[in-house]
Amino acid sequence: MRSKKDNENSKPKRKVVRATVEVKKDLIANYESGVRVSELATQFGMAKSTVCTILKNKEVIKEADVAKGVTVLTKQRSQIMEEVEKLLLIWVNENSW
Repeated sequence: MRSKKDNENSKPKRKVVRATVEVKKDLIANYESGVRVSELATQFGMAKSTVCTILKNKEVIKEADVAKGVTVLTKQRSQIMEEVEKLLLIWVNENSW
């Protein structure tokens, strides 16, 4: 006879999706062009509730001017730090061998 722990461990775990701000902006653009939420969830591989949360915060996300790869918008990151990261990314791309 199996215990409850064996049944819980056999379930596949949900993959954590950490979308970057660029992906979120792309999702918002697709939504505004007329794509449904359920189609967006399938297309981007995330739950419908996640898509709805992104759409709820779309004004803040649209206004965000962040460095490449940033996933979380926070007020603790100063604009100076964002500019430094952008310039560093440009420098790395230009000087890569």
